[in-house]
Amino acid sequence: MLRPNAFAKVAGPAAILLALGWTLWLWPAHFLWVYPASGLLFLWFAWSGEREIKYIFLFLATAAGFVLPNLSPQGNSPLLMAGAIAEVLCLWLLFYALSSFETSCAAAQERADEAGAAAAAKVRGLEDELARYRLHLDSTLARIRDKGALSAAMHDMGSASAPDEVKARLETLLRKYFPGAAVELRSGAPRDFADHWVAERKIPLLVRNSEADTRFARGQFGAEERSFMALPLYLFGNLVGFVRASAPEPDRFKSEDLRGAELACTLAGVSMENIYLYDKVREMAIKDGLTGLYTHRAFQGRVEEEILRAARAKVPFSVIMADIDHFKSYNDNFGHQAGDAVLKAVAEVFSSGVRDIDFASRYGGEEFAMIVTGAGRQQAAAAAEKMRLALEARSFTFGGKPSRVTASFGVAEFPADGAAASQLVRAADERLYRAKEGGRNRVVAQ
Repeated sequence: MLRPNAFAKVAGPAAILLALGWTLWLWPAHFLWVYPASGLLFLWFAWSGEREIKYIFLFLATAAGFVLPNLSPQGNSPLLMAGAIAEVLCLWLLFYALSSFETSCAAAQERADEAGAAAAAKVRGLEDELARYRLHLDSTLARIRDKGALSAAMHDMGSASAPDEVKARLETLLRKYFPGAAVELRSGAPRDFADHWVAERKIPLLVRNSEADTRFARGQFGAEERSFMALPLYLFGNLVGFVRASAPEPDRFKSEDLRGAELACTLAGVSMENIYLYDKVREMAIKDGLTGLYTHRAFQGRVEEEILRAARAKVPFSVIMADIDHFKSYNDNFGHQAGDAVLKAVAEVFSSGVRDIDFASRYGGEEFAMIVTGAGRQQAAAAAEKMRLALEARSFTFGGKPSRVTASFGVAEFPADGAAASQLVRAADERLYRAKEGGRNRVVAQ
């Protein structure tokens, strides 16, 4: 917005006053019509941004509003005086409104300036962080290019199938890479000054000679730690441990050694991440997302495995089929969230009602299937009865009203009730149907 110069700030309102005065002098009888044009003064001040001088003109305009009725040809009539007072009040209201508007605009501008300064500071911080990231990225890429000789060992570490195996292979790799040095892998939070130094700065630590390094006080390193390295170990961006290497002679480790060790730690972290993601995907493929139990597909595979195992060992096993009684009513009367809560609670009862060597799954909808390993029909029926009682005793509240949930069970034994998976499941399902027909909330094993 363009602002007038200092001369115009005074000349503008003076010109408006002169024009008003000249008009009033020519047509004094039209005082009440001409005087309100004094409001142009305050519009001028609102545009020019002038704050101090406008109070002088406000005083002059107010004084004129009380003096002019006496100079009018009509004389000092009460009606004329009342009109003049009303116009003076209107000018004051205009002045107040414009002043309030200026104040709010100034406050808004101040807030905008503060926000802009904060944003600029944040941008500078992000630029600094980006510069550090790029520097670290460049150094990491350089380390990767420089360590072609370690590719076979890295591939061996990447073929590990468990996180503990990755850690063991990492320690073995570093011991081979630094013969005669002491290598240690620490999991968890920082334990000493070196771990804290690495955790705070998020960069590896290299000490060529602990007695000559001015960053640390003498005596912090042990007698066997004249040369020292500490590196962070990350998992999905989180610090989960530290890798440390030390040697009794000075200058045992150099910058290229630190780069090689950091590359090994980076690949170890990536390997553990891959193992975790693989296990997570595999679990999602065989676990039901709502109840946490195994899926129907996993159940079918486990039944086939149990048939082969039981046939070789000549030991029976049993299948329990269970179905929640009147499950549809929970969804219809209380909503699907209540139905989900029932499914979760039933799954919790069933999973805790079988042993670790047994198998519990969500067969589909409100139906569940369990495999009781090494147990005959009667033993499996007893386990089903315990689950039935535990579920019956569990209290539920739907819509503010207490309620209960029950289930019906059917039990079948291999090989007495079926030598194939389909026959065994069909037998258990038929007995489950008979439990439903017999009044529900019961176990049928014959």
